[in-house]
Amino acid sequence: MSENTDVSNIATDTVNSAVDNVSKLPASSSAPSDRYVSAPRRLFNREKSVHQLLGGGQVADVLLWRQKHLSAALLIGSTIIWFLLEKSQYKLVPLLSNVLIFAIVVLFVWANLASLLNRPGPPVPDLTLSEDAVLSTASVLRVELNKVLEVFQDVALGKDFKLFLKVVALLWIVSTVFSRLNFLTAIWIIIILAHTIPFIYDTYEDVIDEHLLRASDEANKHYKNLDAAVRSKIPRAPAKDKAL
Repeated sequence: MSENTDVSNIATDTVNSAVDNVSKLPASSSAPSDRYVSAPRRLFNREKSVHQLLGGGQVADVLLWRQKHLSAALLIGSTIIWFLLEKSQYKLVPLLSNVLIFAIVVLFVWANLASLLNRPGPPVPDLTLSEDAVLSTASVLRVELNKVLEVFQDVALGKDFKLFLKVVALLWIVSTVFSRLNFLTAIWIIIILAHTIPFIYDTYEDVIDEHLLRASDEANKHYKNLDAAVRSKIPRAPAKDKAL
């Protein structure tokens, strides 16, 4: 009886080990591994993720709804403020000034009463900027500003006709949209778009990139045809015969 039990145990161990070994084998050739699957094309040939492009910090987490409570609070709070200001016809700058006046008066009275009653003062943080923070921010702004200036320089010098069309179209859209909106509504729309477009794009990145790249390829084809048609109509000076 013991021999049969030992044999059954050995057989069971053998089967289990065989199953484990089979499960560890690589996939079949009909299902290639991720190593051999070409990476999907990304818009603008970028290599960074959306989170990295947004800075990779807390701001990126909020815009991508990775901190849902904070993202919802900012979105709902900005919407409520916009609605109240639009309904009451109150201006933004006077409102901010009155809020600051109220806060300063409360802190001033609190601090003086606390000193008279030997109580702790208001918990005001250290309102200073470190040199490293200022230098890093200035460095980032300098790089981005130089990119913008480089684009405008290329457009002004006529180096890139396609870029010229893009800049003109973008400026026309901005001028048209903001001419119909007041400053407060424009800020609110920017906040709404900042909380929706990055999140939607990060969620459906592959599908959106595929459709946008197809549209970009079609636009490039039409641009090449238009460019060739325009250039063909430009009169050119006849080539001079080389002196013998």
